[in-house]
Amino acid sequence: MKAESPINRLERELWNTCVRQVVAEDMKTAERWQDNPLDYMQEGFLIETMPASMKPLVEEAIIRWEEIEEKVLSRIKMTREQFLEAFEKARDSYFSKTDEWKSFALRYGSIVYGAVLNMDIVNLFAWILPNADPARGEAYCSLGRMVTAIFYTELLYKCDGEFNLNNHGLNKIEACWLLINGKDKR
Repeated sequence: MKAESPINRLERELWNTCVRQVVAEDMKTAERWQDNPLDYMQEGFLIETMPASMKPLVEEAIIRWEEIEEKVLSRIKMTREQFLEAFEKARDSYFSKTDEWKSFALRYGSIVYGAVLNMDIVNLFAWILPNADPARGEAYCSLGRMVTAIFYTELLYKCDGEFNLNNHGLNKIEACWLLINGKDKR
């Protein structure tokens, strides 16, 4: 049996020790959280400071992520900065309803496919880890931008060239992108 990835272990451990889900105070809030993933992430959870005993696991997870990222960047023949810049242009194109995002998604989507396993990993790097260890928050946000951009690229690839503001997966990843970049809602 294959050993569990340190990224998956860290995600599970942080959820078990540091993340507390908040109950919506009323139906209006619950409905707003359902419709707006960014509000839900900002208001629907309390994240406590990570215990120092988890830092070795954090380091293992970061090393594992850096290995994954290096492979992805090698395959797409870009630096981190180049990829993030190209991603931002594609993301802006998607929301502007122009076609440039489609070529980006087609070109890179199949290459990055599977590099980030799921939204739980995005959540880990995009907002849980930076909040659980605020002293290193910006360093985690830097990693989280890449994790989020890579998974976002995969989701755009899965769109089959169709713009859809009602796509729940894209709404959740967009919320993570806005959160990790300190931006307001679209």
